[in-house]
Amino acid sequence: MDESSLLDSRTLQNRRRLVLRCALPSEYLRRWAALTDIFSLPTTYQGRTGNAASPQMAVAQPYIDQDDADPATIEDVTAFMEAHGFAKIDTASIAIPEVAEVTWYRQRDGILITDAHARNFRKDTTGAILPIDLVVTTVPKGVSKIVPEPEAEWGLWGDC
Repeated sequence: MDESSLLDSRTLQNRRRLVLRCALPSEYLRRWAALTDIFSLPTTYQGRTGNAASPQMAVAQPYIDQDDADPATIEDVTAFMEAHGFAKIDTASIAIPEVAEVTWYRQRDGILITDAHARNFRKDTTGAILPIDLVVTTVPKGVSKIVPEPEAEWGLWGDC
């Protein structure tokens, strides 16, 4: 997610809001590294697929056995995200209605997560909730005018 100045049709003023955009390959890999680090989600980079005109990156996660009669719910997601220190972002700060209710921020390390729909979580046979496909953005200090300044910046690679 990025911040962009967009016209608010109610006030006819420009207003900063969070918007989705396609990720660069480095951002995509960083997303999976963050998910692995934050949620202990084992993910393995498999390589590049597709063709030169439409390359894609592939990652793999272990299969999660779940009871299809008891899928993860949005209440499960809320409890999971709050237990991991995340707070929901004000929906007025998000430009895309599809993710307005499912975007979270953790100020202690500047992690912004969206697409946290129940369909992107699995409840395993023990009842544990596991994220499978969240969109993660790291928010560096001094960059955002929407979310609070991170207390520290998340990063496995320091200043790289």
